[in-house]
Amino acid sequence: MNQEPRLPEAEEPQMPSPETEEKQTKPAPLLRLASSLFDVVEMFSLAVLVVILIFTFALRLCRVDGSSMENTLHEGENLLISDLFYTPRQNDVVVFHLTEPTSPKNLQKTLVKRVIATEGQTVRIDFGTGEIYIDGVLYDDPYRCLKTASGRPTDAYLNTADADYRFTDNPHFDAETNVLTATVPEGHVFVMGDNRNWSRDSRDSDIGFVDTRCILGRVLLRLDPFTVFSAE
Repeated sequence: MNQEPRLPEAEEPQMPSPETEEKQTKPAPLLRLASSLFDVVEMFSLAVLVVILIFTFALRLCRVDGSSMENTLHEGENLLISDLFYTPRQNDVVVFHLTEPTSPKNLQKTLVKRVIATEGQTVRIDFGTGEIYIDGVLYDDPYRCLKTASGRPTDAYLNTADADYRFTDNPHFDAETNVLTATVPEGHVFVMGDNRNWSRDSRDSDIGFVDTRCILGRVLLRLDPFTVFSAE
């Protein structure tokens, strides 16, 4: 008689016991601790990298040195600045440095001033009346601070040897009319300190027009006391 071939019986898989399954799926405490520490270190390293990139390419910290921006800024205050996608605008408070080798040593540092005029604009300053005209229009100057040598308020610019700057050396200054008239060249700005009588700025021939490539950034924040700066 023909018999049908018998297939080998399949062995049923053995189900792991609960104890064995727990041992296989539950990592050892030391491994779990190492994994957690690795995650923390990874997150911390990433955060540090992000901060470094931000403060390298987007933000910088600087400190006010001197009184040329009173009463807006005072010596020792810390500022947060940025040059990311920045184009200078009138009334911006900017930080810049001088790169000319002929610049006096006391000016070969970072300076903070306010942008009064940008490229192509004509600045006219009447030192007798203290008025500033931009392209023939009287400049709205709410930030101006005029002081005498003793610190008392005054209504006019100082034009004596008591003043810190020497605008009489500026080739754009007319001694007969006591007026400075200058057109800002391309790629430059005309800056002034808010403490007008005690600021070395674009009126001074040692500084003159500021090359926009020398601008480190616009002041965004004063950290203490906290103030947001806007040109609007």
